[in-house]
Amino acid sequence: MALGDGIRRNIATVDPAERTLLRDAILKMNRTRWDGKRDDSAPGGVTWWFKQDEIHKATHVHGGPEFLPWHREVVNRFEDQLRVIDPRVSLHYWDWTQDPRSIPNANLGNSHSGSLNLFTPEFMGYGGQALKPIGQPFEDAGFYSPNANPFRSDNAFDPNNNPADPPRAVNRQVNGLPIKPARDQDVLAAEDYADMRETLEASHNEMHGFVFMGNSHISFRDPFVFLLHSNVDRLFALWQHQPGQPQRLDPEHVYGTMTGDPELNGNIEPWSTGQVNKVRPWGGPEQVGIPKTYKDLSVVIPRRYDTNPGVV
Repeated sequence: MALGDGIRRNIATVDPAERTLLRDAILKMNRTRWDGKRDDSAPGGVTWWFKQDEIHKATHVHGGPEFLPWHREVVNRFEDQLRVIDPRVSLHYWDWTQDPRSIPNANLGNSHSGSLNLFTPEFMGYGGQALKPIGQPFEDAGFYSPNANPFRSDNAFDPNNNPADPPRAVNRQVNGLPIKPARDQDVLAAEDYADMRETLEASHNEMHGFVFMGNSHISFRDPFVFLLHSNVDRLFALWQHQPGQPQRLDPEHVYGTMTGDPELNGNIEPWSTGQVNKVRPWGGPEQVGIPKTYKDLSVVIPRRYDTNPGVV
C-alpha cells in the first residue's frame, strides 16, 4: 500500500506511522480558522475542526433517503480538508465487525502483527466503559476545554451554542459488541436502495451506541465519528459495486424506488447555499455556496476503498 494513494483502508491494516499522520492532521484542523469573528451575526472564526460540528448540527439528516449521500458529502469534504493539511493521508475506516479495543492481526509496524486498541492517547484517546472525557491527545489540542468561558453547550438548541467556542468536554464510552458480519451481508444483499439504506442505518445507529459519542447533535465533536462514518460510506460503496449492478453508479438509478423523492432532488445543504442557520462560508457574508444535488457525480461515485473492486 502506497502512502498518499488516496485509498481508504481498514485503519487496523495501515502502518502505525500512517495512523499517526491521520491523527496529527485531525489535530491540526483546530489550528486553522475560517474568516470572521465569533460575535458576527453569522458566527465566524470557527476552526476547520469545529466547523464539522457546526455543519452536522445545522443540517444533518437521519431516518430518510438523504442519510447516506449527505454523510458521504460530509466525509468527503472532511477528507479533502485533511489532505490540504497533509496530502499523504486518507480517511480510513473502522470495520465495525471488529472490536476497536482489541482488533486481532492488526498492523503493529516493523512487520509485526497483533492486537490493536484504537483508544489510546497515541491515537483516538479514551475508550473505557464509563462515560468520560476523551483526554489526550485532543484536550491539549483544544477539542474541548474544561474551563472554557464562553463554551459550547451540549444542548444543540441552546442559543449560546456558538460554533466558534470549544465545549467543556467531549465524552465517550465504549460498551457492547461489534456488528456481526452477517449484518453487513444483509446490507449488500438488499435489492433496492430504500431497503439497503434502512438496513445500513440500523447498523450505524447500533454502533453509535456501542461507541457512544453523545447524541446525534454532538457526536461530530468526537474524531472517532469519522472512522465510523467512513465505514458507513464504504458499505454504501460496496453495495454500489456489487456484480451485475451498474445502475447503482448511475445518478438516475442509484436510488432505485426513491429516485423521485423530493429530498433526493433538492440541494445538499449547507454547502449549496449555507442558509440553514447561515453556516459560513457557504452562507453569511461570503455566500460561496454552489448548488449541488444528490445526483451529482461527486456524490454518486464513491471514493476508493480497499474493498472496492480492483482496488488493492
